[in-house]
Amino acid sequence: MNKGDQKNVIQRDLAMLCLLLWSFSQALLLAYSTPDERLLYLIIILMMDIFVLLGYLRKPSVSAALCGTLTCVWVSYKLYVYYESGVVFSLLDFLLVPMPLIGTAAAYLFHNGLMGMSAENAMLRRQVTELVLVDEATGLYNLRALFRDLQIVVSYATRNNKPVTLMLIQMRYAEELKSMLPDRKFNELKKLLGNAIIDCVRMEDRLYCLTNSGMMAIVLTTDEDGGELVKSRIRARVLSEGEFDEVLDRETRVELQFALKQYDLKYGKDMIAYKKDTENELAYDV
Repeated sequence: MNKGDQKNVIQRDLAMLCLLLWSFSQALLLAYSTPDERLLYLIIILMMDIFVLLGYLRKPSVSAALCGTLTCVWVSYKLYVYYESGVVFSLLDFLLVPMPLIGTAAAYLFHNGLMGMSAENAMLRRQVTELVLVDEATGLYNLRALFRDLQIVVSYATRNNKPVTLMLIQMRYAEELKSMLPDRKFNELKKLLGNAIIDCVRMEDRLYCLTNSGMMAIVLTTDEDGGELVKSRIRARVLSEGEFDEVLDRETRVELQFALKQYDLKYGKDMIAYKKDTENELAYDV
């Protein structure tokens, strides 16, 4: 357990202790008060509970200000009664002075501990998101994995004078299909398309799902002519009868757009520009 976790645990424990002490003080106040005093104490306790509750609703500064004001009003009231009527203070009157402050302290410590845990959870969630390389809907590698692997493959191919070609695959009318199908069915369609493409490429070639609309990518260690052969195999497989009958009507066909671009040394390590130029080629596949 690191220091941040220890601090949050200590704050939560102190908050629980203050809350128990606060609740016990209220019970003690009502149990030992006289019938004449009980109504006044009930009103003060009700106001105090409302003010402290604001602290648990993530407004600790407002709660502290109101509870502090309540304490000042109570002390001023008792002093006024003492000087006007000569009524002495009872022990219960003194007990009521720190009670709002104890309740506010419990809310403040609870809020701080909760904020610490929320900050840690947000940081962990961000770190996990940054490390995830798999598309949740399809189980394929995502865009982050593409840029990582593309850099590695390009570096290796450049050292060994081998060609690298990036192939992008996009469903034609993807937005229309997405609006026509429920999310579950559209994700199934992307999975079926991914499986069909995987069957057409080598085992070492990875398939990536880049967007929610189903744009996919393959990094091929071949030139554009070899990419054209892969493209023809994929197109033939996708157009085969019954490939997507699980999610689509027989009258609905899935057509694909392809973009192929062989890596050029002018891109250097700028894989984003390389991918962007390849994506621009999709517009010419009509």
